Amino acid sequence: MSVLSSAAPGAVPSAATPGPAPSAAPPVQDPRWRPALEAVLRRPELLSLHAQPIAELTTGAVAGYEALSRFDASGIAATPDRWFAAAEHWGVNAPLQARVLGLGLAMRAVLPPDAFLTVNVDPHLLTDERVSGVLLDQADLSRLVVELTEHTLAQDPVQLTGVLDGLRSRGAMIAMDDAGTGYAGLSQLLALRPDIVKLDRELISGIDVDPVRRALAEVLGDLVGRMDGWVLAEGVETTGELDAVVSLGMALGQGWALARPAPQLLRELDEAVVGRIRAGAGRRRFDEAVISVVRDARTGTDPDGCDVLLGDDGRVRAVRWGGTSAQDPVRWSPALVVAPSASLPEVARRAATRHPADVTAPLVCTDGQGRVVGVVTHADLLLALARSS
Repeated sequence: MSVLSSAAPGAVPSAATPGPAPSAAPPVQDPRWRPALEAVLRRPELLSLHAQPIAELTTGAVAGYEALSRFDASGIAATPDRWFAAAEHWGVNAPLQARVLGLGLAMRAVLPPDAFLTVNVDPHLLTDERVSGVLLDQADLSRLVVELTEHTLAQDPVQLTGVLDGLRSRGAMIAMDDAGTGYAGLSQLLALRPDIVKLDRELISGIDVDPVRRALAEVLGDLVGRMDGWVLAEGVETTGELDAVVSLGMALGQGWALARPAPQLLRELDEAVVGRIRAGAGRRRFDEAVISVVRDARTGTDPDGCDVLLGDDGRVRAVRWGGTSAQDPVRWSPALVVAPSASLPEVARRAATRHPADVTAPLVCTDGQGRVVGVVTHADLLLALARSS
């Protein structure tokens, strides 16, 4: 998707102010864009945010929202991506995106306590102090997901990495948009190691009837899982596509089949949608998912009082194991994070790729918010696999 544009085809800006009917959107080079953009930057009431829910694809609960820009400028009717393209052409994209980020930060005040908010930023603008400063001036960016488009590379990758490190140290998560649409996306995926990877609508469209799309989604899902990230299927527009992404065990979903963007936060999805998600998730047998072998675990930032060590930003850092005898001392290993819905064979394959010294260390199960659900021991994993074979 373009920066801060609608997640679904056919989305339109909010209604225009009273007056003559606006004409069709002109090319970005058209001089009419200049006064329209200046008006948006000068008058706060001409720019607002809608929110589209992001759902957990096991429970149907609303896990978060994506902030989507809506422009209310008389004389021009255009989709948000066209507005930002025009802003880029006329040299005002940085202040425009900075304005949107400010609105997004303010929206966090009305978020449900267990939900996150996704805001989109062009990577090449995130290194602009007018844009990054809006975020880095905040001491606490928890529950904020900064979503990077893959279409425009940052001119200074080292500087971009520094900004992303600063965002993560303040509690923000990083998402990569439109994965699966090009080779550049794969290279960025490897470089950025995002917390959330959004599978592009081009890949999700028709996934219920196209085995090649389904296979590619599985490959990308496995790759993201090995990077301890979460997959989000965006642009889920039909019930068939929804059933497919649920059956594949994807963690998160977004699209018109779930809920449309709205000016107010939708706290719950339609009951029929929730029921469909739960029924589909239920068909993926409980005893085939990693949640069936999760054990409780103590979490904290003090190594002496926890089983799962968290960093100051709340992220999982390491897992404690051993200590059963004098010959088996207490050890700490880098955490391998898995989703509750991940299949047992998938988790076993990932565990087998670890360093030999850590291959039998417990795995850490986290939910869509990154919160620790519990741990999975090596012995429990092997036993569950044996029972399911």
